[in-house]
Amino acid sequence: IMRTSVVAVALCLGYLATITVAALKLPSYIKPCSRKDPNLNACALKNGVDALPKLMNGDAKYGIPLLDPLTIDRIVVGDKPNATIGLTFTCEKCKFYGLKTAQLTAIRVDLKKRHVEVELKVRKLMVIGKYSASGKVLILPITGKGDANVTLSDGKVLYKVDFDLFKKKDNKEYIKLKKPHLNFNINGLRIKLTNLFNGDKNLGDSMNSFLNENWREVVKTFGPAVQEVLAETVTLIINRIAEKVPYDEIFLK
Repeated sequence: IMRTSVVAVALCLGYLATITVAALKLPSYIKPCSRKDPNLNACALKNGVDALPKLMNGDAKYGIPLLDPLTIDRIVVGDKPNATIGLTFTCEKCKFYGLKTAQLTAIRVDLKKRHVEVELKVRKLMVIGKYSASGKVLILPITGKGDANVTLSDGKVLYKVDFDLFKKKDNKEYIKLKKPHLNFNINGLRIKLTNLFNGDKNLGDSMNSFLNENWREVVKTFGPAVQEVLAETVTLIINRIAEKVPYDEIFLK
């Protein structure tokens, strides 16, 4: 069974945590929608498209980190021992470049069911970090510790999440996201891992070539774990605003 470590995701965001007693207004670059709007989804999409570029720079007041590059302190993914690509892979200080290319294509909001879905496209996403790897690919053992450079092309993302409403001491309701799920599909993947097999260039080049030639299998194997990490990260970021801005300020009565 695929296993993953998502606890470390919070580490890259923790330094921006703020203690806010009084409720905040929405950031000026995020416009609210009326919950009575018959075209609520269209309103949310338009306002989301307008706000996304401004969110990329982060907002310390609301505890939002820089999003391009987005730093995730640690990602650990691993595959079951008898799998075709049986590799345990750790990425430290992973930086995701290219989120500025993201385009929101759809937002669906169901306030009665308390459910939200977001679709977006990402033209190119590059992940750079320090990796360590051990395990096997087919019958070939693999070990390494060095620099990782992974580039994903033509990505489509679907993010689904439920939410609860809770009251604070100010007697106002706030949103708390829960049960996030993220799915992505890509049309290309390039992988470059340095210092494989204790720096053996021939073996390292061969392994990189193999991973690139079989990138679809790599995505199939490790995709679910990475998607879980990204879902938790997105949820943490959104909750930073939702826990500070009352529900009535986000969806007007």
